[in-house]
Amino acid sequence: MTKTNQNDTAAAATNHPALDLEALRPELHALARATVNKTLQQARNTSTDPVLGCSSALATYCMMMSRNDGRALEQILDIVARHVEGLIVIRTGLKFGIDQKHLGLVQSNSSAVLAQLQSDHDPDPRGPSYRADGLVIDHNTGKACLVEFKRQATTIPTTRLNQIADHLTIARAQVSDLLYQKHRRMKIEPEAISWAIIDCSDQELPPRFQDTGVFGLDSLDAICGVRNVAEAYRLTRELMAAEFRRGEAELMEESQRFIPSQTVDAIVEAAIATERLALTAEIAQAAAPALTTKAANSDDLKDHVSDQDVSDNAGHHTDQHQATIIPFPTDRRTVRRRFGMFGT
Repeated sequence: MTKTNQNDTAAAATNHPALDLEALRPELHALARATVNKTLQQARNTSTDPVLGCSSALATYCMMMSRNDGRALEQILDIVARHVEGLIVIRTGLKFGIDQKHLGLVQSNSSAVLAQLQSDHDPDPRGPSYRADGLVIDHNTGKACLVEFKRQATTIPTTRLNQIADHLTIARAQVSDLLYQKHRRMKIEPEAISWAIIDCSDQELPPRFQDTGVFGLDSLDAICGVRNVAEAYRLTRELMAAEFRRGEAELMEESQRFIPSQTVDAIVEAAIATERLALTAEIAQAAAPALTTKAANSDDLKDHVSDQDVSDNAGHHTDQHQATIIPFPTDRRTVRRRFGMFGT
């Protein structure tokens, strides 16, 4: 989707009908619950790691959630299309061949060449190919848009975004032939077909991202020809977050060996203190017989030693006794090194 077309459609979006979010809420909630349940099942099927223990299931849960959430973003448009008359969303069969000859034309950045770039669609391309996330067709306006969803576009290198933009441009040139061949000879004029990379993080994007073809959630209202599509995505994010917390609580409850980090610290401190006391008592017990023997041998000399000498011997004995008690060195491992993904 070019920047000019995006601005024009955004200006006209205020005249579009509004989507009833309350009507969508049950289906969006069911999508969020199904996504989390699928991720929970994947986490439970993970074999227990010998180091992480039961927390390895939590690690798998968090890692797989981002992948499954990305797939759920594509399914939201299916739900929206069921509630909007004249809106069609196609998500299967969107595999397009990437011809190196066309790639060279696209990278030339010639507007005249891009405007007239059209090619036939090969359902089983040989060589490099690209699969789009969805094709949105608005029969009310006779327009179509090829979309690519990204959970957070700002984390993707610019070179990768440019590559996706090039592939979308080549795929756009094949959409008209694809619809005519595979979808009951549906006819959409080539000039009415656009493309867009949708950033689903709902963050404010710098201008350089729009130059690459990346647009925020609000652009979905203009693409679908109905308002509140972006709000449906925001609502799904809230529902997904609540379901994620529910799944996390279930895993922690099932993981009987899972111990919070605060409890681990207390256990380590108690173990260190116990070892210190045991070692100190062991050293004192080992030194006690030697002290007793020395004291017995000195009894024969007590009658011949003055009171001053007795006091001196007593002080000397005390010094020797204190010297046998070796203080336990300061343990630098009091603050334990922590392993695992979450600092646990």
